[in-house]
Amino acid sequence: PFMASRVIQRFGISNPSPAFIERVATAYATGSYDNGRFGSGSYGDLGALVAAILLDDETRKPVLDSDPAHGHIREPLVKVLSFFRSMGVSFEQPLSLSTLMSLESRIGQGSYEPPSVFSFFLPEYTPNVPALQYAGLVAPESMVLSGDNLLELHEAIFGLVKFGVKKCYTDSLEGYRVGLPWQMLCNEEGDTETAPARSTYWPPSTASVDDILDDLSMLLTSGRLTPKNRAVIKSIVEPEFNTGNVAKTIRMAQQLLFATPEFHSTSVTRNSNKVRELSGYTDPPAAPYKAVVLLMMLGGADSWNLLVPYSNCAIGNQYQEYKTARGASHSLSTTDLAPISTLSSDQNCNTFGVTKDLDYLAELYNNGEAIFFPNTGILAKSMTKHDDWNGDTPFQLGAHNSMVHEFYRNDAFNERPNSGVFGRMVDQLKLRGYQTGANAAGAGSAMLTGDAQYNLPIRGVTTNNPDSLNKIPTVENIYDIMKELNGVGQHDNGVMSEAWSSRVSSGLFEHEEAIEFAQLPQFSDHAYPGEGSLNSRFGSVMKSMKSRGYRKVNREFYVVKHDGYDHHGSNDVSGKFKSANDAIRNFVGELKSNGLWKSTVLVMGSDFGRSLNPNSSGGSDHAWGGNYFMVGGSVRGGKILGKYPQPLTPDHPNWIGRGRFIPTTSWDAVWNGIGQWMGLHDEDELNEAIPNRGSFDTCTELFTDKDLFTDGACTCSGCETVTWPPTTPLTSAPTQAPRTIYQAEDQSWDSSGKVSYGNSGWTGEGYTNMGGKSSWVQFNTVDGGAGGACTLGFRYSVGSNLPRSCTLKVNGVSVGTVTFSSTASWDAWEYDYVETTCLPGNNIIKITASTSEGGPNLDRMDLLTATTSTPQPTNQPTMPVPTNLPTPKPTNQPSAPPTPLPTPPPSTAVPTNQPSPQPSSPPTTAKPTMLQTPQPSPPPIP
Repeated sequence: PFMASRVIQRFGISNPSPAFIERVATAYATGSYDNGRFGSGSYGDLGALVAAILLDDETRKPVLDSDPAHGHIREPLVKVLSFFRSMGVSFEQPLSLSTLMSLESRIGQGSYEPPSVFSFFLPEYTPNVPALQYAGLVAPESMVLSGDNLLELHEAIFGLVKFGVKKCYTDSLEGYRVGLPWQMLCNEEGDTETAPARSTYWPPSTASVDDILDDLSMLLTSGRLTPKNRAVIKSIVEPEFNTGNVAKTIRMAQQLLFATPEFHSTSVTRNSNKVRELSGYTDPPAAPYKAVVLLMMLGGADSWNLLVPYSNCAIGNQYQEYKTARGASHSLSTTDLAPISTLSSDQNCNTFGVTKDLDYLAELYNNGEAIFFPNTGILAKSMTKHDDWNGDTPFQLGAHNSMVHEFYRNDAFNERPNSGVFGRMVDQLKLRGYQTGANAAGAGSAMLTGDAQYNLPIRGVTTNNPDSLNKIPTVENIYDIMKELNGVGQHDNGVMSEAWSSRVSSGLFEHEEAIEFAQLPQFSDHAYPGEGSLNSRFGSVMKSMKSRGYRKVNREFYVVKHDGYDHHGSNDVSGKFKSANDAIRNFVGELKSNGLWKSTVLVMGSDFGRSLNPNSSGGSDHAWGGNYFMVGGSVRGGKILGKYPQPLTPDHPNWIGRGRFIPTTSWDAVWNGIGQWMGLHDEDELNEAIPNRGSFDTCTELFTDKDLFTDGACTCSGCETVTWPPTTPLTSAPTQAPRTIYQAEDQSWDSSGKVSYGNSGWTGEGYTNMGGKSSWVQFNTVDGGAGGACTLGFRYSVGSNLPRSCTLKVNGVSVGTVTFSSTASWDAWEYDYVETTCLPGNNIIKITASTSEGGPNLDRMDLLTATTSTPQPTNQPTMPVPTNLPTPKPTNQPSAPPTPLPTPPPSTAVPTNQPSPQPSSPPTTAKPTMLQTPQPSPPPIP
């Protein structure tokens, strides 16, 4: 089903029905479709899969063209190629064929240029379009619809029609392998003679405007051009046709049809041709300005070399542990580290080191303006490896798309679907009377998306200098006409058409706003320092922040993209850190010179941390917890908040193999303090913005604004214990020595298993190498003594990347699943502990591999008493006793609108509910940064 749904999306249906997915998945699994007409009959036959997609009723039935939820937004490159083919773009210079490369930063896609192995957009992405959010639908391709990309695509196609495929006043789509000396000659609209490629389209009949529009509508919109938009286009081109200039009439019609939502999406368009009204705030804000800027290091930054234990350690030599775990290829010498003191932090070592690639962070830390957050990540609740950490995590670990999605949302149990943590903060701040802004500089729209009911606008922060559009026009004021063609949607407008048109309107608004900003006195001498993409994005953020008075905002969030951190094959993070270091230094310098340092906080984020142990390819692999930083003029810095793992060995309770750690600090803790600093102090407001904060103890597991900032205002006198989800005490590793050891090689197993000796580190006379799925090992004579609670400790190794799960039976009763996490290698052995109940006398313990990877290498099983170390708060035990299965996790299904969204169960403790005092009187009402026209009610789901 997973593969089926993803492939269907690439064939133009963003939201296939479950039945459609099942039919396609069945064809793939059986290798056959239409009673064997297509496919070989073998598993995984792609011919059967494609046939099942293309020939299904959900693909072919014309009635679905009227379904508002059907279809998709077309990919930028697909649109370019479609226009080339349908308009007969002919390349007359064989050595000058357009490669369509270097376009990812300009139109959102380029040939062979995906920003990661997961392509250009996430399959589960939902933009901030209420019609999609309410219906729970996705529109993956809308992820690349920044205002810049959208306008550059239109300018490029308009330029192709007017001048051919060549560089004129815009970069166009030339991408030539061979430059041409005349490519800059663009003096007259319609002159394509000097272009190496041009449109050769001519309709079969030019007897009337309707003949031309009929043919263009079929070629460009598959006949979907609506009567209203057709009437608008006809009224503009017909006067030119009446002059006898048919060629110009065609060029006008080509550009106008390209500007319609019918070309860019495949869902039905039903709009009113009434221009969508967008505007900003009109009254000055009452409270001072504050901003949060997230530096998103996409790809999973290897942050074990960002923050390193250095010296003066209370227990052991933690720097040597780091060197041993990282190996010679990845570890940094002490000469590569800038020492920082951690005497004010509760860490094992009093001195840590910051990589000199980011030495400016060490400088800020020593000035009291930077905090480090060690082993931090997305968590459902606090847990260790002795818990069922995989089963208790309601999202997919390790994958870029899922972990970026979860980081942006920060809503582990999906309490506030289709919204991001920054967007929810903006919603609550706006309700408090602040005048807010949500801004994406290359990434983070999902993080900035708020609740659908508030229709939060997201500004694209451009790195380009604003310039006039539509130079040497075929159609005067074509962008004003484009607003009309993408006008306010009716209640039954297609959701994909609505998503496209709303982004067109906001993109044009942003461009017009940028043109006005450029005329302001504070920008007349603006020259931002530094080079490179990250400097450019920080420079654009700086320009945006300088326009805050013009936009009349006082609370803003920015997400800044810095990609390229997925280093599986090499240890290349040093270069990325150096570029980030220079960009941060320049940005902080600009903040200080513009009086914004005290009112801005910059936070590092990433998909996940990476493995402490290197891999065999010279890089590191996906992990979970990582080390992060926060800097700002009001930051209560010079501290490391949270616990840096000690020891850096498999003995640590959060080590889950290959140097991967379950986080000890949740991002909920960080956002809690930042949310308070931005102005959210009421518990209900914080719970709306950070739905999973109830899973953590407010006194010991969440940071407050007083922890993070010198001007923190939280009274924080009361403590709230964990209230959500249902929790039980944390399972800790047993402290008592094993009572009985049962060597696995002495037990019974199925025919696919065998005793092996090839790997090192085992005890006894060897180990049992379990086979594939359903293979088993059975311990037949386990002495339970007088009976009662007992603990089973399985010593195992899993040298592959994927964990291996086994079902566990005690005396024939299934008590759950044991997940054996990956170890550093097949020579590395770890324990997995299970608490259960033993009968008096003899017991039979059986584990059976439940996944296709099979079982682990099993060295032995230790039977221990139930005595454990002192339990810590929260979390369910790793394994229930046979007679007491775990309480199911709440389903947390969102209610349908307009029913209010669900909230976590209220705490029984006394809430603090102490609002932060505001300088001067805060406003009592707020207008949105962009007052978007009310959105249509959600369409029915087929």
